[in-house]
Amino acid sequence: MRSAAAASEGSCVLREIEDTTLDEVLTSLRVTLQTTNENASSRNAENLHLATTRPPIFPIRPLNDLVNRHFRATQSTTLALTGRHRELLYVLVATLISAPLEKAVAIVDFEGRFDPLRLLAAPLAQDAAAAGLASAEARPVPTVRRADLDHVHILRPARGSVSHIADCVKSIEEYMLHGSHRSGAREWWGTVVIGGGLNPAGTASAAASAQVAVTADWKGWLRVDRADVPTFWDMSAEQALNDREKRQAAVEDAGWLATSPWGGFSIGRREMGR
Repeated sequence: MRSAAAASEGSCVLREIEDTTLDEVLTSLRVTLQTTNENASSRNAENLHLATTRPPIFPIRPLNDLVNRHFRATQSTTLALTGRHRELLYVLVATLISAPLEKAVAIVDFEGRFDPLRLLAAPLAQDAAAAGLASAEARPVPTVRRADLDHVHILRPARGSVSHIADCVKSIEEYMLHGSHRSGAREWWGTVVIGGGLNPAGTASAAASAQVAVTADWKGWLRVDRADVPTFWDMSAEQALNDREKRQAAVEDAGWLATSPWGGFSIGRREMGR
């Protein structure tokens, strides 16, 4: 009798211990799984954020280094040009659309002064040309073909408010992704906004700025200016006329200077390889 009662009591205690232990195990397991999933989701979101907020790769090595240096310091992905910005834009766009890169570029030009025909004569970055060749032997001189101009898509809207600029950026993005054009087989490198007052530092919506790789306007963190040219003071008027070609060559060799608080570099035929 006593042994039966003891066995019954022991069975109840054991059942209670088993039930409690199982509940605790399940609760602990649920908490662990939830924590693991939350951590994984957080890591995935962080990785996605980093993947979508990195600056694009610029085919001009010193420019690419400078953009990444600026990004590490400010977390801003946009290259904001000022000064004589078109000189750098012609080199950049020409290098992007020509072999070996053969990208497509969208441009929203509020100033209406970007001339795509000038891309045919623009000097190209040699870094990009060399990257597309297995050997440096018999390296051809890179050029922009007229067919490459089909992959520069330019929208020239009127100036407007910031919301209008965002609408223009969205419009050309929709066109590049879903429109009928000849660049379907090419990778879309990004969008350039010229004028319009789009300042990635805060005067435009985050959505508009996130879609733009380059802005060019009166305000920017990278300034482009004409480089210093040697003077020709110690000569007569006749000598000056005779040396016009020499002076013009000096101007072309001097090129342009891009400067910023994070560094700078030269832009010209000599640096670009022509």
